[in-house]
Amino acid sequence: MMSSNSDGKMPNLEPVKKIRLYESIVKQIQSLISSGQLTPGQRLPPERDLADELGVSRTSIREALRSLEMMGYLESRVGVGGGTFIKEASFHNAISPFSKSLLQNQDFIVELLEVRLFLETEVARLAAIHRTPEHIEQLEAAIEQMSGEIEQGDTGLDGDNQFHHVLADAADNRVLKEFVRMCGDLLEVEREEHLRNKQGESVFALGQHREILEAVTNGDAEEAQHLMRRHIVDISDKIKSNIAQRKTNG
Repeated sequence: MMSSNSDGKMPNLEPVKKIRLYESIVKQIQSLISSGQLTPGQRLPPERDLADELGVSRTSIREALRSLEMMGYLESRVGVGGGTFIKEASFHNAISPFSKSLLQNQDFIVELLEVRLFLETEVARLAAIHRTPEHIEQLEAAIEQMSGEIEQGDTGLDGDNQFHHVLADAADNRVLKEFVRMCGDLLEVEREEHLRNKQGESVFALGQHREILEAVTNGDAEEAQHLMRRHIVDISDKIKSNIAQRKTNG
């Protein structure tokens, strides 16, 4: 039982609301996904069939599916074989709906940079141990992509992202890979701004990537880890400085 305040008055309470139909549908589908009765890649029946089976309107079904898609549980595909499908589970899908609100907090970005440091250095170490010839080819292609983008006057961020993605693949740890990609995606705006506004930073980062590639190619896990740590610390310190300056000016 909830206790009253010292003056005998109850705290303000919100009236109890009846659960809306679409929310009940959302809970049922979430439960089926959690229990494994609905699996990634599985196609849901058409809206009409779902409405008939659940005894609700197609509007309620549509609202439920839209909510589940925003939450990262479902994805819509168009064209031949299209429809609504159960989405592959990942950390990125889970956090994606909240990313905009999280990134409004400058302290969150700073802490995320610190997390990325630990993740990326371990990725580099494991990549040097587990990399295959195919991974080396893909890393070289990412370096060339980054170089070409810079020559065309761009930041080289697409090639940069590809380099880190391939390294995460080479590390051969799916959980680590998901965390690394999530951090990279959440920090992309800050990284883009840094590379675009600081002259010469893209070329400098490209050189660091080439050194990391050499260590990974040689299978030197300790050196790869050291070089990645230097690279991430350098970038993170500059982004943190930008954030501190914005706070001062803000």
